[in-house]
Amino acid sequence: MSRTQDGSELLTGPGAGGLLRSAVGNSGGVLHSWQLDHVDHRPGRSTKALYRTMVSWPELDGPQAPAREELFGASAHIGEREKNLYVAEQTLVMTDGDINVRVWRYPHDPWLPMLPLVCYPDVVGRTLHDLGVALGPDPAVPIAIDVVSYRPGRRAVLRASQGDHAVFLKVMQPHRSEEIVERHQRLLAAGVPVPAVVAHHNGLVVLEELPGRPLARAVIDEGVDACRAEDLVALLDRLPASMYTLPLRPPWTDSVDFYAGIVSSSVPSLGPRLDALVRTIREGLGALEQRIDMGPHDVVHGDFYEAQVFVQDGKVVGLLDIDTVGPGRRSDDLACLLAHLSVLADYGNAGRIDRTMQERVEGAIHSWRTVFADRVDPTELALRSAGVVLSLATGPHRQQEASWEAATEAIVRVAEEWVSQARAAESERIAAASGPAAQIPSPVQPADPDSPSGVAPQPPAPAEQDGTQPQAQVQPESQSQSQSQSQSLAGSPPQPGGGSPSGALPQSASSTPPPAARLPHPVAAEAPEARGAPAATPGDESPTQERRIDTIQPY
Repeated sequence: MSRTQDGSELLTGPGAGGLLRSAVGNSGGVLHSWQLDHVDHRPGRSTKALYRTMVSWPELDGPQAPAREELFGASAHIGEREKNLYVAEQTLVMTDGDINVRVWRYPHDPWLPMLPLVCYPDVVGRTLHDLGVALGPDPAVPIAIDVVSYRPGRRAVLRASQGDHAVFLKVMQPHRSEEIVERHQRLLAAGVPVPAVVAHHNGLVVLEELPGRPLARAVIDEGVDACRAEDLVALLDRLPASMYTLPLRPPWTDSVDFYAGIVSSSVPSLGPRLDALVRTIREGLGALEQRIDMGPHDVVHGDFYEAQVFVQDGKVVGLLDIDTVGPGRRSDDLACLLAHLSVLADYGNAGRIDRTMQERVEGAIHSWRTVFADRVDPTELALRSAGVVLSLATGPHRQQEASWEAATEAIVRVAEEWVSQARAAESERIAAASGPAAQIPSPVQPADPDSPSGVAPQPPAPAEQDGTQPQAQVQPESQSQSQSQSQSLAGSPPQPGGGSPSGALPQSASSTPPPAARLPHPVAAEAPEARGAPAATPGDESPTQERRIDTIQPY
């Protein structure tokens, strides 16, 4: 095996063929072809990959049997021990002394022990029966299994249906499932419309199907009429204050350096632009901290976007993927939705939705952003939207999309547009503050662009005891201080010696919503609970849509 820093070159390059050939041959098969389908890359630490292969099994199917499609997963670790490994018997481990590679055949994921028990129709029926789950009124009706998403080593989501009845099967690492079940129960008790837990066991959580349809579909068909922005905010405000005591949910912007590192490792030419984006987002948020309290004063969803919300007749009726609920800032949830919607809108530029659909999504972005900006600071909303979009830039390479280099560059460009929107919002605020009666505080001048910057996470404030969401407090600031610090995000007159003030964001005359990213984005919504909670280490998860995997036939 060739030596790589974190396994990424090995698992994504030509050398992966040799690994797969060894794993298939060790199981008695013959590898005919392979294609990288999905990669999770943690620079300097580890890489996980998923491959689509064509394999024949002479001993099982006979020497003349045609090759069939199989999924294989692989994990490369260097400098860290594999954690939470549950079932390793049906995996093959190879090492050259510096790097360990583990290869397995789907569904025998060593981190997801329940996956083999739910992935095929003849197996899932017995599993559901053992859990006391009656899927349909007639047990004789065959059960259909659809694999909604599979992320090696992390999670899988499947839909099991029998006639008109369906449940969703969320498979995760067993040590996490009890916590997820408890969160569902607490939210349901508080009146939040999340899926009910039907049963659970050893990392498998069976969930009811929600009514309505995903906002992702509704906004394409109906635009702003899909639901009211105020109802989206109200849905988040219903998250109970009792969940404020859960572990802090770091915002996506806390990890912009990490995501930029992943992107620059795959597209090195974007490095300077990524550096500038990270610096501007960091310094912009740091400047905001000088005029408003940036602590986590709300209970947040943590991964709030249009596939997570279900609507019916213009009303919000469901919320998915509550693994990340906990203390945070309302602006993070609202920015996550805006960032994903801008990606969805750009489907029109790629011809994957028609112009009418694109206009509907763009109209929703414009209308909802206006409402959101009345609830949270507009500059913070735009900067955090830029941070979410930057994290989405890992998606094209991770999911091995066609022309992923161009798609990645387009997303970086969209993040830059959101930064321009932050500047426009700051300019408007400063203009309002310049009036004789204005008493609006302004952020301080950002640090020099050549110096390291970053915002330290704030500890959670005590939760309110009356069941309502705790609110952020604005720090008082004098009018003279506001005027003297007004050039932070909006720019300032030329400085002595020429150039622009240190850390000032680029100028833009536009105040319209940013153009959408050029990242392919699923129109069909994901099934309930299609994505899991980000782990404590940045980069274990990212807010990138997962593709649907076609139903895999039993072998």
